[in-house]
Parts: sequence; structure tokens; C-alpha cells
Amino acid sequence: MSDLDPAARALLASARVAHLATADQYSRPHNVPIVFVVQEDRLYFPLDRKPKREDDWHMLRRVRNIETNGRVAVIVDHFEEDWSNLAWVLLEGVASILEAGDERHAAARTLAAKYAQYAGNALDGRPVVRVNVERAVSWRARGE
Repeated sequence: MSDLDPAARALLASARVAHLATADQYSRPHNVPIVFVVQEDRLYFPLDRKPKREDDWHMLRRVRNIETNGRVAVIVDHFEEDWSNLAWVLLEGVASILEAGDERHAAARTLAAKYAQYAGNALDGRPVVRVNVERAVSWRARGE
């Protein structure tokens, strides 16, 4: 992601939500909002508890898609009614699920630092997804 300009990097650092796109083995797309953090050439997002599924994160469609086809795309955007302020960053890469280990724990701590909702060990025992970013593209409107 070294080729991203400072404005794109600032958007990645400040944005609170992104959208994750995955596809299954039949190329059927699936898109969901995520919370995330970026560290160097990696993006991390949690697989937190879902009210309907409790702890069975394996049943999430995004997880099944990642396990079948690890290719993902993540878009972070900034929208305003004044379209001269529009901007987005697209990250493409390969996702893998981290269930344990130092990298998973460090990512969970960074997520908890960014999102107060994860304070108090809310991510304990929860997997974190790592996206190794292979391609990063950004765009912003050139308003006056």
C-alpha cells in the first residue's frame, strides 16, 4: 500500500466502517459492512458474536467464502452530499482466519483501541481475519 497518497492513508486511518466483498466457489458475490484496522500491508477485521448464531462463526457466509475462495476486496469510502468531497480506497488481497497466536492478539488489541465497543475483552476467543493486501487503489473528487 506504499503507493497510496497521504489523503488515502488518512481515509483508511479515520474511517469507522468498510465493506467486504467475498465470493463463493460459484462466483456468487457477498458484501457486508465490517469494522477494521490497517497495519502496513494488512487489514484486520473481527468475527464477533452474531445474535442469531451465538458462537458458530463458521456458519457465516463470509467465513465460508474465505475458506473456499480467499480472494477478497474491501472498500472504504467517504460520502457527502457535496460530491466534490467524495473519496474511496479499494484494497484487494487474500484473507485468512486467525484463531490464535500473537498476530491475532495484537490485531484484537488494535481493534479494541479503535472501537470502544470492544473494550473489556469483547474479542476474547473470537477469530480475527487478516487480509494480505496485494493491490490498493484510491480515488477522490477534485473539487474546488
